[in-house]
Amino acid sequence: MPSSLQHQEPLKPFDQYLWIIEGPFYYLDKYALQAGLGPDSAIPIIFRVHQDPFDQAWLTYPGIKCRRPENWLKVLALMYVNHVNFRLYQGEGREESPYSLTLLRPSIHEDLRVILGLAAQKKASELQKLENLLERAFSKLHDMG
Repeated sequence: MPSSLQHQEPLKPFDQYLWIIEGPFYYLDKYALQAGLGPDSAIPIIFRVHQDPFDQAWLTYPGIKCRRPENWLKVLALMYVNHVNFRLYQGEGREESPYSLTLLRPSIHEDLRVILGLAAQKKASELQKLENLLERAFSKLHDMG
């Protein structure tokens, strides 16, 4: 075996932080086009031969179909401004296989905070701060229009 191969470090999995919007395929795809992304940028969660336009889909940043944060943020703003129900996740892993997801929207409600109990109060508080930051960001994105 050549000596150069013996001293190489083993390959590490390609993991990164991910930002994921989950919502109806129809709207994600429509707003992705408006945001300057290519057709079919939204990836259906479940693939079907005859895809229902309101099946859930994901748009992930960074991802193969969404490499720039500006495009992803514009899709997020359009979903919010047009009152489309969506979920927002922060995760870790690869675009096609996240292994950790934290739901940021819809918000952590008060009854869920009670269920989480004292052990998780710090995490619930952190999520509340993130939720407040997101609401301010959505408001600014809407104002910038």
